[in-house]
Amino acid sequence: MPEEIIFRPMQEGDQGTVADMMKALYQALNTPEDYMTDEKIARTFQQLLVQPEDLKIDVFEINQKIVGYALLFKFWYNEFGGMVWNIDELYVHPDFQSKGIVSAYVTQLSKNTASGVALSLEVLPRNKRAYALYKRLGFTEKETVTLYRLLE
Repeated sequence: MPEEIIFRPMQEGDQGTVADMMKALYQALNTPEDYMTDEKIARTFQQLLVQPEDLKIDVFEINQKIVGYALLFKFWYNEFGGMVWNIDELYVHPDFQSKGIVSAYVTQLSKNTASGVALSLEVLPRNKRAYALYKRLGFTEKETVTLYRLLE
């Protein structure tokens, strides 16, 4: 892992770079072009101001350049008896992948989330490299499947 990696909360001046990375993440997942829109991203940034205790974006910085980000939200999980930090989005620019950045971030996050009892995330089964990494980092599968229904 690069020694000069810094994990820090996103600042207002980082929003353009993070927005571009959010779009890149969804392009890499082969979603339709209009799946992740500027409007959705702007609403996420606005919500960060409304719920700073429960929603956050961390950026990954090397030599003052943002090379990745994580979007996290916190929720109560009755089965675990406490708050869970869900890693909703996790992206590292392709030029910086496989350099230990995600491992270092998850390790730091595990140590610095006193308000939580667990970390959770979702991964597409076809993303075998990410799936293997998360398993190595100690994430395990639950027997349940997540279903959702969009509200109109």
